Amino acid sequence: MIKVPDISKRAQTAPSSPVRKLVPLAEKTKQKGIKIYHINIGDPDFEAPAQIQKDLKEFAKTQKRIPYTSSKGLKETIVAWKKYYKDIGIDINEEDIVISAGGGEGLIITFATVLDPSDEFIVFEPFYANYASFGNIVSGKMVSVPLDRENGYHMPKDEDIISRITKKTKAICLINPNNPTGTVFTPKEVERVIKLAVKHNLFLISDETYMGMVFDGKECKSVLHLANDKEKQNIIIVDSVSKKLNMCGARVGAIISKNKEVMDAVFRFAQGRLSVPYIEQVIVCNALSDCLPYISWLTKEYQKRRNSFIATLEKKLNLKIPTPEGAFYAMVKLPVDDTEKFAKWLLTDFSDKEETVMVAPGGGFYENPVKGKQEIRVAYVLNEKDLSRAAELLAFAVKEYNKK
Repeated sequence: MIKVPDISKRAQTAPSSPVRKLVPLAEKTKQKGIKIYHINIGDPDFEAPAQIQKDLKEFAKTQKRIPYTSSKGLKETIVAWKKYYKDIGIDINEEDIVISAGGGEGLIITFATVLDPSDEFIVFEPFYANYASFGNIVSGKMVSVPLDRENGYHMPKDEDIISRITKKTKAICLINPNNPTGTVFTPKEVERVIKLAVKHNLFLISDETYMGMVFDGKECKSVLHLANDKEKQNIIIVDSVSKKLNMCGARVGAIISKNKEVMDAVFRFAQGRLSVPYIEQVIVCNALSDCLPYISWLTKEYQKRRNSFIATLEKKLNLKIPTPEGAFYAMVKLPVDDTEKFAKWLLTDFSDKEETVMVAPGGGFYENPVKGKQEIRVAYVLNEKDLSRAAELLAFAVKEYNKK
C-alpha cells in the first residue's frame, strides 16, 4: 500500500456548513424534476439595483483590460465605502479601510490579525455558523455565550459574558442586526459590549453586513456611532455589499478600523492574497455611494416577507416564532425529533405536487449541536407568494414526517 501524508489536524476538524452541506442532496432532488424552495441560505431573489446593472453594461462596452487592483482596494471603492459611512453619520478616513472579498474574507483576515493559535474569541449563540470555520482556519478557539430564546435572543447579563472570558480571550464577535436570529441589539446593549471589550482589553469585531435593515421602527446603531475615540481603538468592523445591494456573488466587502496597527496588519494579509476582483469593485461604486434609499426600500420588502412567512407557518403548525427585528433570518423550533434528519428527509423522501423546501438544520449554529436539534434557521429571501408556499410545504412536511 502506498503511504500518503496526513492532512493537517485543522483540515481534519474543519466543520461543514449547515447551510451548504445538503447541496448534493438538493442537486439529486432537482434532477428528479422536483422544485425546491430555498430558504436555507441568505441569497435573496431581488434583482441587483438598476444602477449596478447599468454600470455593468457600460463596463462591458468600454473596458478592454481586467487588471489587478491594489491589495488595499480600488480607490473608487474605498471612497464609496467612506461616503456610505458618512451618510449614516460616521466619519472614517481612507486609511481606515481595506477592501475584502466579501464579509467572509474580511472576517478571516480579521481573525488572523487578532488571534494566535489557541487564542479564544467569544460569540453569541446561536451564532453565524461560519465563525466555527473561520476560527478553525486560524486555529483559534470559539467560545459561545448562550442567548435566551424567550428573551428574543437579546444580550445576556454582563456576568454571563464575563464568565466566558479567560486569559486566552482576544476578541468578542457581534453581528447586528443578527444572523441567524434576526435580533436587533439595542444601542444600550451594544454599549455594554463595547465597555466590556475595553475593560477586558479585547477586540470587538462587529459584523455590520445587515446595518439599516431593521423592522417595526427599531433603533440600530453601529459600534462606531456609540464608541468614544479611545474605545474605537478596540473596534474592527467587517461590512459587505452582499445584502445591502443584493450582490451576494460579487464578493465586495470592507474591513474598517481606527486602529492603525490593526489596519497595517490587515493590509499585509491583503497583499498576500493579491487583490479583490476588479470588475465587481468597479460596478458597485456608484450604487454603494448612494444606497440608503435602496436599503430603506429593501427593508420594507423584507418586513412584508417576514410577516408573510411567519404568519403562515405559525398558523399551520400552531407554534410561536420569536419575531425577527431585522436582517432576514429566523430561528424556528419545530415539533420534530431531529432537524438534521428532517432536513435530509425533505430532500430525499418528501414532495407535494413535485415541490419541496430546503432548510438549514439548527445544530450547526450551536457549539453543542444537540442544542439546535429541534431548530432550523430560515432565510425569508423569496417573494411573498413563494414564501407562503414554502411555509405551507414546511408545515405539511412536519406532519407527514411525524406520521412516519
